[in-house]
Amino acid sequence: MSREEHFSNKGRWELERERHQIDDERPPPPPEKTASVADHIPGFLQKLGLEDRMWEQVMLEEWFNLVGPQVARHARPGRVNRKVLHIYVTNSTWLNELARYMKDELLANIQKRFGKERITDIRFQLDPEGGHQ
Repeated sequence: MSREEHFSNKGRWELERERHQIDDERPPPPPEKTASVADHIPGFLQKLGLEDRMWEQVMLEEWFNLVGPQVARHARPGRVNRKVLHIYVTNSTWLNELARYMKDELLANIQKRFGKERITDIRFQLDPEGGHQ
């Protein structure tokens, strides 16, 4: 007997309700009207104020693909402050190159993936941890 048939039979539902001591007299919704836990996670994270942390984690995981292997070896995403992403760079030579020649391209890639409303600008600075090579 499928789950659908199992709960669509009112007599069967009454028996299950009594057996499991379920107070609610209404039968459960049919399977096509139920939602998985995964469907509720974004709303839950938003209520907790953790939605920003979630996409920042995704950005860390996708950094290599967003900026390419060469840049990823010398730069990493840092904090986001007022929609400005701070990118930590290993040395002043790379900082200069990224700021002068690649800023627009990197910003466009990040905005394409995460939206223009999340990141409006990027700033480069030397890595406070001394690099990550």
